[in-house]
Amino acid sequence: MISSLTVRILGAVVAAILSVAVLGSGVASADALIGQTYNDAAAMISSKWNGKAVIGTVNGDQLQTGDCIVTGWHKSKYLDASGENHRTDEIVLHLNCNNRLASPGHPGNSSMSPDGVKAKKDEAAAANINKDPQFCKQSDAVMQWCQKVCNRTGLCEV
Repeated sequence: MISSLTVRILGAVVAAILSVAVLGSGVASADALIGQTYNDAAAMISSKWNGKAVIGTVNGDQLQTGDCIVTGWHKSKYLDASGENHRTDEIVLHLNCNNRLASPGHPGNSSMSPDGVKAKKDEAAAANINKDPQFCKQSDAVMQWCQKVCNRTGLCEV
């Protein structure tokens, strides 16, 4: 005979597995927004999620809004006058509008932070692309990489 304690433990294990299976898939798509520019995130929300991007908070003022980086997001919800909870199709985005890399007089990520290190590598890659544009024509894979670097940095002259 199975004890009630065993049934409770099995129930908890099954509930944990189900919640990981159900909620786990949402995390992958949620992380897709973080690190994107506002324009890219808004396009994804509109086309793939059938929602509307709304700016919640902005940190910094060095970039145009469309170039700001999404640092976090949440689904919009509100309470009406009777206290009922309502959800909308709005996705609230939190933006970092500082430069990818700090420079004198221009706030941004520290060159020693993970994001700053990535920005330094991207700047060096863009400089190399500008020095030798033929490099990007080696193969389709190299061409795609060059396009990603150039789109991300906006520093390529080709």
